[in-house]
Amino acid sequence: MTRILILGGGFAGTECCLQLESYFQNDSDVEIVLVSEDNFVLFTPMLPQVASGTIETRHIVTPIRTLIKKTKFYEDKIKTIDPQQKIVSLYGTHEKRGKRIHYDYLVVALG
Repeated sequence: MTRILILGGGFAGTECCLQLESYFQNDSDVEIVLVSEDNFVLFTPMLPQVASGTIETRHIVTPIRTLIKKTKFYEDKIKTIDPQQKIVSLYGTHEKRGKRIHYDYLVVALG
């Protein structure tokens, strides 16, 4: 199975994920994995309207899991990227050890 790993759940990472889901929708040999330290997408161009009180914060925040349907999602921080071994290490939380994710293709969409 081919694994495509996307790092970053902002505009670029989420859009990349959606495009890949669409492109590989009938291909069961491709696994798409998204890693983001947040479990939501924030529509930052509308932050001034939130600050001025013209719209509520809930109107510019969308949970990532509602956008991506066929992608495995990890909410975590990235510890290391090893391009030679094709492995990304995650920090993990106090409840679980950090995970190591092998990839065939890597998309870096951080920040």
